[in-house]
Amino acid sequence: MSAATVLTVDDDPLVRADLRLVLQNAGYTVCEDARNGIEAVELARTRRPDLILLDLAMPGLDGVEATRRILGERSVPIVVITGYGRDEGGIADRALEAGAVSVVRKPFSEASVVGAVRDALEQQAVTATGIARGCPKARIAEIIRSMALPRSWAEEHEARTLSSGNAWRRV
Repeated sequence: MSAATVLTVDDDPLVRADLRLVLQNAGYTVCEDARNGIEAVELARTRRPDLILLDLAMPGLDGVEATRRILGERSVPIVVITGYGRDEGGIADRALEAGAVSVVRKPFSEASVVGAVRDALEQQAVTATGIARGCPKARIAEIIRSMALPRSWAEEHEARTLSSGNAWRRV
């Protein structure tokens, strides 16, 4: 099973390099890096990544419009990255309205990026398969394998879910 592929998009080369390192350390494959929204739309079309990490504030075509265009062509989870807060023009809210699945704030931590990517890929798998929490153990294992997540991820996620009072699975 191959690792999920991710397209990273940011106009800052240092941020792109940091995202690449974080993702590769987590076991993902960065299929390409884009410098702006125009490149993001084209690379999303030609490379067909499993997920896109997309900065919002970029010259030319911003992340909100890039999100609209990408999702107009194909369904793919988009996690937006921004240094803007919720009170600074509402760009993060506009990205969510355009179809992005979550927002990671800059400066970001490795854990916030990896967590957002895993959550988005999990949600995509649930949507694609119709398998949600509470499903049999074998089906959960199948989803985790298809997402190229480590086995320990399921145990960690189960513990977090149970500690919050939610059911994870039926045996």
